[in-house]
Amino acid sequence: MFFCVNTSPFCGKEGKFVTSRQILDRLNKELVHNVALRVEETEDADAFRVSGRGELHLSVLIENMRREGFELAVSRPKVIFREIDGRKQEPYENVTLDVEEQHQGSVMQALGERKGDLKNMNPDGKGRVRLDYVIPSRGLIGFRSEFMTMTLVPVCCIPPSAITTIFVRVKWASVRTAY
Repeated sequence: MFFCVNTSPFCGKEGKFVTSRQILDRLNKELVHNVALRVEETEDADAFRVSGRGELHLSVLIENMRREGFELAVSRPKVIFREIDGRKQEPYENVTLDVEEQHQGSVMQALGERKGDLKNMNPDGKGRVRLDYVIPSRGLIGFRSEFMTMTLVPVCCIPPSAITTIFVRVKWASVRTAY
């Protein structure tokens, strides 16, 4: 994800820290405490490449900076690819979802479209089913909001026992066909 100086017509209206130097200083301070974060400078002096452990990790950083008075623009998140033995590799994640049986079909269809492979499916006998998938990390970007819309569950009303999404581990495998 790229963090950039806000260049919109409304720049300077919301925050008190708006320059690239101030943004870089704040990101460097974050590196001291946040070991999973990486910050790289780019050719553009007003933009920085920021890498982390996923959408949530980076969104927490962005929100904290916003609350501290920083004003910045951010790009869409992207998955990091690696070159291993001359082949392009991408991260895959194990995902476990507990859903109501009535939403099972739409959830399975959405994960299938995102190149997810169903590994296990266990109904609990009480109207819920547990789905275990292996899916490319790029297939999970933006899935949370789609999942909430498709299951018609308001985010504020989800008890911890109603839905569980668990990222067990990340492994690397060859890149499949593009979406």
